[in-house]
Amino acid sequence: MKSLDKGKVYLVGCGLGDVELLTLKAARIISEAPVILYDHLISAEILELIPQQSKKIYVGKQKSCHSVSQEEINALIAAYADQGLDVARLKSGDPYIFGRGSEEALYLIERGYAVDVIAGISSSVAGPACAGIPPTARGYAASFSVVSAHLKDSAFNADWLGLLLVSNHTTVVLMGLTLVGQIREAALAIGVDGNLPAAIVSNASRPDQTTIVTTLNNIEEASYGAKSPAVLVFGNVVHLHGRLPSY
Repeated sequence: MKSLDKGKVYLVGCGLGDVELLTLKAARIISEAPVILYDHLISAEILELIPQQSKKIYVGKQKSCHSVSQEEINALIAAYADQGLDVARLKSGDPYIFGRGSEEALYLIERGYAVDVIAGISSSVAGPACAGIPPTARGYAASFSVVSAHLKDSAFNADWLGLLLVSNHTTVVLMGLTLVGQIREAALAIGVDGNLPAAIVSNASRPDQTTIVTTLNNIEEASYGAKSPAVLVFGNVVHLHGRLPSY
């Protein structure tokens, strides 16, 4: 029997959760792909776009609770593509912004699979915007950085803390909510002003979105009521919260 051609793999950025923030291409692929692998942050509204006949496979990763390892996810994608089935791998935000999209794409391309990466709206930009905090604004910030507070194996990443000393700058921190105590302590130790404005935006674009405005000095105490997923924002742009439209 002639072997089936390999299916195509789509790494689909699904944005923050609001289904209306999907790109048209992402929505089309989700509605057409016969196999869907999805993460734990993919909203119920987006999952409702998947046809009933499509196969849905949950491969979510949460802090200290990985249902499926990255190696297993790679193998699953390849196994279904080997059957001639197109596979959509749904990823929160954008696949290439702390989403391991490059790892999955390289694994598949090196093994002869066709891969298409569909950009998504990243929480690093839209998360603050949903809270009425623009990453850049004339007179407040002329540049911004996006960093992760985590390294491999959940180690604390302190390499970026010097950015908090840069004037006229915004620093957006992903995956930092559980590390705010270490961030505060390490930032103060290198001379960052404790009055630096800070915000915690939880569940951006979703019905339960919340925003906590605080300072570096008080961010650990303020974080006790915050929920994941969350982005941290440091810089004078935080002062615009409440003055600009929020989600």
